[in-house]
Amino acid sequence: MAKLEFNKDPNRKKSFKKVEETHISEPRKTFSTTATLNNTPKPYNTTPNPKIGRPRKNKTYSTIRIQRHTVNRINALQNTLNFDTQDDLIINMLDKLETVLDSEQKTMLDMYMKTYTAKEKRQNS
Repeated sequence: MAKLEFNKDPNRKKSFKKVEETHISEPRKTFSTTATLNNTPKPYNTTPNPKIGRPRKNKTYSTIRIQRHTVNRINALQNTLNFDTQDDLIINMLDKLETVLDSEQKTMLDMYMKTYTAKEKRQNS
């Protein structure tokens, strides 16, 4: 490989450009929290809503623990079959299941229902 040589011209001198001082610009308008608070629009509904949540309709509710996948299935069936609430859907499904039970299973169901209703009455009184 050939060796490269660099020959610097001695007559050439460096010339530096003069850099002027940079002026820092000021913003035309600054953010003010007090002005922002004064300019916020008023809410449309100024009357407070005392009732929050769903109306109870003189029913007593209880909670059951089911998996998220099952909740999604219930919601999908509810929307597909045009039921108003999950409660209506489950009542309909349970009624259909009760008609399919044989006599022994119906007897057991009646016994369990009597037990659970008696237990609920004791807890409420």
